[in-house]
Amino acid sequence: MNWWELGEHSGYAGENPLSRITCAFCKNDGNFSVIHHEERKQPNRAQKVLQYDTIKCGICGNLTMVFWSRAATTMRHEIYDFKTVPWNTETVRHPDHWPKDVGRYWLQARRSLEGKNWDAASLMARSAIQLVARYQGAKGNSLKQEIDDLADKGLLPPIMKEWSHEVRELGNESTHPDPGGAGTDQKDARDVVEFLDTLMVMTYNLPHQIEQYRKRKAGP
Repeated sequence: MNWWELGEHSGYAGENPLSRITCAFCKNDGNFSVIHHEERKQPNRAQKVLQYDTIKCGICGNLTMVFWSRAATTMRHEIYDFKTVPWNTETVRHPDHWPKDVGRYWLQARRSLEGKNWDAASLMARSAIQLVARYQGAKGNSLKQEIDDLADKGLLPPIMKEWSHEVRELGNESTHPDPGGAGTDQKDARDVVEFLDTLMVMTYNLPHQIEQYRKRKAGP
């Protein structure tokens, strides 16, 4: 990617990224002050500015470098994107356009996977998938049937239905463990979380991107 294009095609609404940043050290959100700022304008496109901020966490005092930029076009100037160093080594938030309850389950699934808690990752991923399906009005007596129903209604592409039949944990309808059970292994946990990630893209991210594109095309 050309760094001059940061913030031009996708990003976040608002004035600047400070409220969206989570401290990589103490995990607190949005409690920062800017202690140093630099910027550079793009040659031959002065309205495009790259911003370089050094920010200090108001809780733990550690420093973060923030590289960010707003969209240069007038009708998109309220959109920005950013990168940070150091970055968080674990997932800390879900996109704002997701339902909060779905995002909460997805976040727990991702964190459990990162912490190598395979049973918890699978359980949270299945819960998120079922919640997404029910938001879409899915019918069925099992999670797999609900996914099939969404595909049959055209709300998911057929390949998602085929994929769901290959993910072992989507066919495991037992909500209570059996004594002496082996639990979920690493591969199965990763498979079901990967399926969840793709489901979130198809159900929420792609429609959101299309909506944002239509707004940009329509202009102010």
